Amino acid sequence: MQKIFSVLALACAATVVGCGGGGGSAGTPSGGSGGVVVASKDPVIKSASLTDSGGATTTSIGASGYTVLNVALTDPSGRPIANQIIDVTGDNQKVIFPEGSSGLTNAAGVASIKVARASLVASGAGSLTVTYSYKVGALLNFPDGSPAPTSDKVIAAYVGYQLSTANVSLVNFDVGASVLSAYGTRQLSVQANVNGAPALTPVQINFTTTCGHISPTTASTDSTGKVTVSYSATDAAGTVQSTQGCSGKAVEISASAIGSAVATRTISVEGAPATSIGFDSVSPQRIYLADSGGVTQAIAQFKLVNARGEPLLGQDVRLTLKTLNGGLPKAFIGSIGSTAAVVSTTDGNGKVSVPVFSGTVPTNVIVNAALVSNPAVQTDSAVLAIASGRPAQARASLSIEALAIEGFNTDGTETSVTMSLADRQGNPVPDGTAVNFVTSGGVMIPPTCTTGVVPGDSRCTVKIRSQNPRVAAHRGRVQILAYAAGEEDFVDANFNNVYDCGERWTDLNTAFRDDNESRAFDTGEFSVPRAPSPSACANAATPSPTAGDGVWGTADVRMQSTIVFATGNAVIRGSVIAATATTPATLDFTIADGNGNSMPTGSDVVVSGPVLGCAPSGGVFTAKIANTLAPSLISLPLSNCTAGDAVSVEVTSPLKLVTRAAFIAP
Repeated sequence: MQKIFSVLALACAATVVGCGGGGGSAGTPSGGSGGVVVASKDPVIKSASLTDSGGATTTSIGASGYTVLNVALTDPSGRPIANQIIDVTGDNQKVIFPEGSSGLTNAAGVASIKVARASLVASGAGSLTVTYSYKVGALLNFPDGSPAPTSDKVIAAYVGYQLSTANVSLVNFDVGASVLSAYGTRQLSVQANVNGAPALTPVQINFTTTCGHISPTTASTDSTGKVTVSYSATDAAGTVQSTQGCSGKAVEISASAIGSAVATRTISVEGAPATSIGFDSVSPQRIYLADSGGVTQAIAQFKLVNARGEPLLGQDVRLTLKTLNGGLPKAFIGSIGSTAAVVSTTDGNGKVSVPVFSGTVPTNVIVNAALVSNPAVQTDSAVLAIASGRPAQARASLSIEALAIEGFNTDGTETSVTMSLADRQGNPVPDGTAVNFVTSGGVMIPPTCTTGVVPGDSRCTVKIRSQNPRVAAHRGRVQILAYAAGEEDFVDANFNNVYDCGERWTDLNTAFRDDNESRAFDTGEFSVPRAPSPSACANAATPSPTAGDGVWGTADVRMQSTIVFATGNAVIRGSVIAATATTPATLDFTIADGNGNSMPTGSDVVVSGPVLGCAPSGGVFTAKIANTLAPSLISLPLSNCTAGDAVSVEVTSPLKLVTRAAFIAP
């Protein structure tokens, strides 16, 4: 093996391109077999060579460990120069300098610099550039006594190298026992070999897993070529795996390094036992009997978890309807007509659900969920309410915010109209039940509303607004009819909540708006024709009253109310009644609108008298017109009355129309 590499030394001024000097001919070696060319009176890089870990001269930089670059610096006479800095550079894609790219010459004039390959995938040949940068004043004299250079010098030499082949293999991949407890943690280790021997130079190894967490995921081998990491069968690090960790899974763990084949091992993670099943939801929370017009099905949902609160997949759960009423089903589970338990399997979120259907009895029911493999893990649902559903006539009512509004001579005055409904059991009707409104005067805004603006409230509200028509014959009295699809009331003789032939019922006639308040339908009045429901009864029981079609079934639940489109001007009639020996004087008077109805609801009334004269006992009297259809009758005791005193009555409508009247004390 060639012991000394071809080395070319050049002595150049640091800031000058050319070379110069004396003491010898340029291009003449100053000694050694390295081919070093020196200039006279300049320092000399006598030799530069690579040695392996055993100290033998080499041309190769190994796949692991490091190679040493040895550089000898002498004076022109060949005597070593100590304590001088030697720099080395090279292709950083091929080589690195583990302990730095500079070295200080020792007493023998030799600087040793460690060189290693940049990576195991680096290949080919390259060269190292060795540089000694002499600064004026660094030496006063050479070791042989001759004077040092009087100008800056740069001396360079070049060393060629070959990168040896690196064959990387991963061996002794140890993952411990083949079975790991749920959410368990263990150490993993693997060894990297380079060219069949443990890697002396660090090898970066990457770890991956199909489930769980490895820390760290990338690590470098130690001085023995081994790396150790930690594996956890959990998802605490926020991996893409499901939140139930790796329980019950066969987990593959892989180790890889550049230039090596992938090493793979498998660990079976034990399943985490279910510890709790919880009620998740029931939607909707209220359903209605069949043919009620409302929703007849709800979904009850449960969630199965382990001790960590994580959902469990693929577990069988038995779902049971717990409550029955003397053998008569209050509800059905799984399918209509079935009360048998249903077994269902949890999904990826640990959830299981079952449909619940209404029966024939309005009541509250619950669903029980129990783990098939361990029935002790069980729970009940929240209460599911089942209502009878259809509006019943006996449960309907109509209310009006203001029975008298200032609308006879004024357009745009409004008041609210509310229809309240319930089924025959007094339960709320289904949300979304439609109520229609028609009026003999003004306009309904809107003409239809639905229950459920407030869920389960079982009522809805519209407004009536004053405008034409105003029928003079009706003296400002306006009829409002509200109606909704419902069913006729019946007497449930056998308590099954279903009408049976022979049971007594209330037969409703056609709904109509009684515009003239005659309590009978008259030609021209609005009516709501509805086809009768088919009946399985050949001869229905005698209805009460006999005003309908004689067949029990669906009907229009209806309510009618009267309001007044009142004038803003009042008609005030009355007198002062003289005092007697036993009674004080009184003012008796009535307040009506121009049609003899109530003044607008909320109109202000003020009664006063002259100073120190006849006046209401206690001072000025104030009041508001009550929410009524009829004129207001007021009787006030008076005090300090003298014949001829005038008692004043003032009425102010909501739209600020004022009517005054005075009554003279006798």
